[in-house]
Amino acid sequence: MRHRRTTAFAGAAVLAAGLYAAPANAQAAEGLAEFATSGSRLSIDAPAELATVPSIVPEREDFAFLGDAGDLVWVAGTVDGQTFPMLDAREADADVAVSLVKAEGPGEAWLYTFEGAGFAAPLASTADSVTFTLTAGTSTPVVLAVDEPGQYTLELVAQQDGERQNSAAPTGHGQAATAARTTYSVTAEEATVAEARSIANDGDANTGGAQADAACTVIGDGHIDIGPRFVDGTWTAQLRDDTGSESVWRELEDVVLQVPDAALFPIPEGDFGFLGEPGQDIYMLPQVQASGIVWPGWNTQDRSVIDGVPGAVDWNLTEVDGPGDFTIFLTGTFGGADILFNSAEALPQTVSIPRNTHAHGNWTFSEPGVYRLTVEFTATTGEGETVTGTKDLQLAVGDAADTNAACSGDGGSGDGSGSGSGDKDDDGGFLPTTGTGWLLWGLGAAAIAVVIGIVIMVATRKRRNTSGTAPAGATDAS
Repeated sequence: MRHRRTTAFAGAAVLAAGLYAAPANAQAAEGLAEFATSGSRLSIDAPAELATVPSIVPEREDFAFLGDAGDLVWVAGTVDGQTFPMLDAREADADVAVSLVKAEGPGEAWLYTFEGAGFAAPLASTADSVTFTLTAGTSTPVVLAVDEPGQYTLELVAQQDGERQNSAAPTGHGQAATAARTTYSVTAEEATVAEARSIANDGDANTGGAQADAACTVIGDGHIDIGPRFVDGTWTAQLRDDTGSESVWRELEDVVLQVPDAALFPIPEGDFGFLGEPGQDIYMLPQVQASGIVWPGWNTQDRSVIDGVPGAVDWNLTEVDGPGDFTIFLTGTFGGADILFNSAEALPQTVSIPRNTHAHGNWTFSEPGVYRLTVEFTATTGEGETVTGTKDLQLAVGDAADTNAACSGDGGSGDGSGSGSGDKDDDGGFLPTTGTGWLLWGLGAAAIAVVIGIVIMVATRKRRNTSGTAPAGATDAS
């Protein structure tokens, strides 16, 4: 029997330090299973029935275990591709070995999670005899999927790590034994690919935060990028929203980024005097993703840019309208600050972004309130034409900031109907990937920041202001 160990899809070194953090919107009360031990006795608390929604296997190698790209699968435990059930071993006194068994059903079933930067990783399947181990004291967000419509009876078999699987007794829901199993009744109703795509569209329209009354999409968690694109032949600046099950390009005027009070961090000692006094709190969207805080970046990776622009793109910050100062800086290899933009200095300021680049930095705001950042992307096409696109990025900083006041758009890409003008990167249907980005914070984030810093420090850098001062910024080709 094959066996794998998981402590919630993170690197072994970080997990050994106990730094795993579940996504903020993972389901806790409606988990897939909760394991607890008392002495040598193991119990499972789990729902008896699971509904499913139809989904589509995306064109990604890490999902090949589910079938061919475009195939239908049915996903249990999530209705939006963002909120996932948990396998919860926080109350277990010892590691728990888990396997998935089919008692009846027309197809096969899989349990999978995500590893590293968001790659799907199968844990168990009814098609083979693989088991996996949940480390005591941890919980793991998972996806349960079946590949054919119909009625299934599935069993989750668990035992203390090292116990023989055939010692498991059918204890039912919530009963205890040295080993245990629980039974799920899973219903997968007939569906078409078109119906699955429609469900995906409806889900995407409502992910990433509440909708402002003024019809802007409010994004308060997950990954987004701003960057240039050619749309119907016109060069423009847009926002790529990766918070849903599919990526969507949105108009900047139709989006508000919400920065909560949870994003308040003390200014550290060292090279950070441009932010304020050490120890003073400042709103910061960190360079490394943090759960519950939006993770903005920038990229020049749209296919239209790669095909149409042979060189770098100039990113210009031309105006900042808000109650305080705004900066973007990079955390260097040894913890220093590499400033890209600082609104306390003369504007405009410019950073040169190499073609086919994706990068992140630390975005800071010295005061709460509504901010509008006027950004401009300028490039030269392969035909020698200079193109420029200018837009305002809208933010509501602080829990008390009014997202309606921040919204200036007409809601064309965020009307909540699922059929707005957002331009999808069409690489699959609803199938859950990593919309909110379940990465690590604390020491794990520091380790990632060091790696990012090394890449950044060797990348092309350029920054200038109206007085033509020396370069002081950087971009990162990732």
